[in-house]
Amino acid sequence: MTLYEEIKEMIKAELALDDEVVVPEAHLQDDLGADSLGLLNLAEAIDARYGLQLQGDDLVDIANVGELVKLVESKIALKS
Repeated sequence: MTLYEEIKEMIKAELALDDEVVVPEAHLQDDLGADSLGLLNLAEAIDARYGLQLQGDDLVDIANVGELVKLVESKIALKS
C-alpha cells in the first residue's frame, strides 16, 4: 500500500467518507468537510501510524489531500 493509499484510508475512516470523494485534488475542509476536530483526529491518526508530531493546525493550511501526502512524506524523510 502506498503512502497516498494509507492516508486516503485514514481520511475515509476519520471523516466517514466514501472512497470516490477522497482524491488528491480534494480540499480537506471545503471538499471533504473536515472541521477542526476532524483535522485534529486525522493529525493524531497520522502521528500514531508514522510517529510524527503533526498538529491539527498543521493541516489547516494544507490545500488538498495531495499536499497532505507530500507533508507526511517530508516529515518521514526528516525523521530518518
